[in-house]
Amino acid sequence: MRRFVLLIALLAAACGSATPAPRTAAPPPASPVGASTPNVLVIPLTRTPEPGFTLMPATPFTPPAPAPTPVPCANDAAFLSDLTVPDFSQLLPGAAIDKRWSVRNSGTCDWGPDYRVTYVEGNSMGASGEHGLYPAKAGSEAVVQISMTAPTAPGDYAGKWQLRDADGKAFGPVLFIKITVIETPTATAAP
Repeated sequence: MRRFVLLIALLAAACGSATPAPRTAAPPPASPVGASTPNVLVIPLTRTPEPGFTLMPATPFTPPAPAPTPVPCANDAAFLSDLTVPDFSQLLPGAAIDKRWSVRNSGTCDWGPDYRVTYVEGNSMGASGEHGLYPAKAGSEAVVQISMTAPTAPGDYAGKWQLRDADGKAFGPVLFIKITVIETPTATAAP
């Protein structure tokens, strides 16, 4: 406890302020009588402003360049050959036809799963009016295949088919099938 009281007393003594002794001004030096007084130039003091916040010139805003607009691709096809059932093939009435054309994707668009081959005119030979087109990259070859059935009556028949893109727009050449249905041979009786 004594230490505590002693510590408080020391702190109080340290915090006390001593009053400094007043200074006495020294008398100005005596100047001889008749001595000239030097000319003194008095420069008034001016207050220099303190540096403050300086605005920097704004950097001009340049909007980002727009992304390049993709160039639309072009659909096209080139007929290469009849792979099956060449034109004017002779078939029996009701014969199954597996018609295949070889084509090249000569455009710049890749043919996707929404591309089709559709019936245009003539005789569809029992085939539905729309078939999926096998996907093909631009520049590659593809096979267009349609299953058909020869008509039952003898005669010449033709059908036209067209490739279409995902929007239903026709492109490329018309693909033909041309056949001749012949009469069914009959057996003759031996004499």
